[in-house]
Formats: sequence, C-alpha cells, structure tokens
Amino acid sequence: LPEAPAAPVKEEVIAVKKEETDRNKHPNNKHKKPRPQALDIEKESTVEVKTKSKPLLQTPKPLLDLPDPLPAGGEDVDEDDETPTETKTFTLEEPKPEISNEYVSLEDGTKHIITKEVWLKIFTYLQPGNLSQCMRVCKVWKEWLADPLYWKLINLSRFGPIFPDMLKSIVLRQPVELDLSYSTISRKQTDWLLPRLPGLRTVRLSGLSTNIIGSLYGNMVPNLYHIDVRWVDELNDWTLRDLLCVMSPGKESKPRFADLKGLQLAGCPISEDAIKNIVQYCPNLEFLDMSYNTGINDRVIDNLCNSPLIYTIKSVDFSGCPNVTDKSLLQLKKCFSLEWLDFRSCKDVTRGACLRYTHSSNKDLTVTEDKLIHPPLVSVYS
Repeated sequence: LPEAPAAPVKEEVIAVKKEETDRNKHPNNKHKKPRPQALDIEKESTVEVKTKSKPLLQTPKPLLDLPDPLPAGGEDVDEDDETPTETKTFTLEEPKPEISNEYVSLEDGTKHIITKEVWLKIFTYLQPGNLSQCMRVCKVWKEWLADPLYWKLINLSRFGPIFPDMLKSIVLRQPVELDLSYSTISRKQTDWLLPRLPGLRTVRLSGLSTNIIGSLYGNMVPNLYHIDVRWVDELNDWTLRDLLCVMSPGKESKPRFADLKGLQLAGCPISEDAIKNIVQYCPNLEFLDMSYNTGINDRVIDNLCNSPLIYTIKSVDFSGCPNVTDKSLLQLKKCFSLEWLDFRSCKDVTRGACLRYTHSSNKDLTVTEDKLIHPPLVSVYS
C-alpha cells in the first residue's frame, strides 16, 4: 500500500516557537527564567504541571544534600514567585555598666569605705568554710576569693556526696593540700581530679579503699611531698611497694615520689618488708608514722637505723605498737637529725629509757605525756 501523506505542519506553532527563542536571546532577559516551550499537541497528550508547595513545618536538609553554591553572577530571580517573606524586628538594648573589681559598690552607687587591700587582709584570717559563704555575698567578693592564695588547704574529710561541680571548683582553686579522708569520693573522680592539680603537695586519703589509693599510681600524678594513707585495711606490703615505686618491665624500678618527705601508715597491716621498700624508694623521708601496728618490732626499727635515712629522718611515731621495746631507743641514737619520737601506749617501752635517751642526745629534748620525746617550747597535739 502507498504510505500515508505526512500531516501538514501548522504555521502558528512554528511562529510561537520562533517568538520564544527571540525573546530568550534578548540581553535584558538574560537572568530571567525562560517560559516553557509550546507543546506539540499531536505528539503529546498529557501535560505534567509542577506546583510550588511548602509544608507547614520545614525540616532542615542534611549537610550532604546541600545545594551547590551559587555562581558569582547571583541567584536567579523568579518574578512569578509570590510567596510571602517574613520580616524580623530587633531592638537594641543599652549596654549595662561594667562593675569594677577594685572596690565594693553600695546600693546608692557609692564606694564602700573599706578598700580592697583591707578586705584581702581580712580574708586571710578566715577558714575555707567561711570563705565559701563570703563568695555568695556579691560578685566582687566572689572574684577576689577565687585567688588560689586563699585555698591552699581544701578539706573534704567525712563529706557527703561529691558532685562534679565541686571537683571543677577544686581545680580552679589549685590547692596545695587536699584532705579526702573518710569521704565518699570514687575512683573515677580521683582519677580525673589528681592529674589536674599540678601544685598539689599533700594528699590525705585516710580510711579509703586501696582502689581509690590506686589513683596515685598514674603517670600524671603531681610530685607529692606528704602522703597520708592511715587506717587503710587492705594496704599491705605489696600495695605499698606499688605506691612508692614505678615498676617497668626490663628496667630497674625507680621511686615514684623521689621528693617524698612525709609518710603516714598508722593502722595499716604492714610487716618487715614494708620498711625495706620505704628505705629504698623514699631517700628524702623526714617524717614516718607507723603507729598502731602489730607488725612493727625492734628488728624493723633496726633496719631503719642501718639505712641512709639516719641522715634525713626527723620524726617517727611508733605509738601503740605492742612489740617495740627499750632496745629500739638504743638503735635510734644513730639518727643524727631525729628530734621527735612518740612511744605512747607502748607497754614494753619505759619512761626511764626515754629519759636516758634525752640525756645522751646532743639535742635539747624533753619527755612529756609519759613517753613523748620532743624539743621544748613546742605545742604538742595529742
């Protein structure tokens, strides 16, 4: 069969297409959105119409789906877009006057009669508990009392729950001595706190567990001068060695606190091996407290007096040790710097032996409170 003749092209559709192309090429319409091309009705029967709709609540797009940045020419403007735009109004507030920290301002705007120098001198006579109350008076006092000079000692002994805000305030004050004896602090809190106190020199952890004392084993612990671990029931010879020395595989052990001058071990179940670790890893020890311990006897004191500590030790406390006798006083005469000895509640140590020790010593010593040997004119606290 012969092919059917092609449908005649309508001249009107061609004219519309030519008019649209000429308008798009005009320089004034360069940034305008081109109008949709005329459709060939004979070729397409359906028309897809896209309407611009906005949801009531728009959720932000994720960062990975953000559109590409606009070119340097600017954003295309759609003249047919009639969506309403939101307008925001801002009000400018007058700046508040700055509060001077050089004086205390009264309600009428005048200065307090007492100057800053006088206030700071008064604060030095107050205890930490009173200073905490003073910090609540006004912002000026709070700023003055934030100085670490007033917080050399922070005492949280027998304190209740310790919250994170309290630990942060301790770090801000940077104390020299911290007392956490018989408190409810946890191992996680001590692991966070101690490395953040580089100026700490004395720490008291009496009555706590060996798990909390394990926080002192860290590499970031400050260089302590005095450690108080009295009445820790689980502190034996092995845990004391881990506390005093750093054990490295394949290397020689070294002291953890080479500048340690005071060690308090009252009530701890230690034996003769403990004094060997003390002699080896505490070369600068000056004060040693081993009171109320059944494992301390004359042989332990003899090991102490035959060590280099005879040149540094100044004070020893063996009170309450039932196995110490008068022979220990004869051995302690080797200590050149010793001037404070406590043998109270030692049933086998006599007062006559204490008097003979004071007479043979090259120092001016006296005996008080039955068996306490110390220099005269010194306040004694039992």
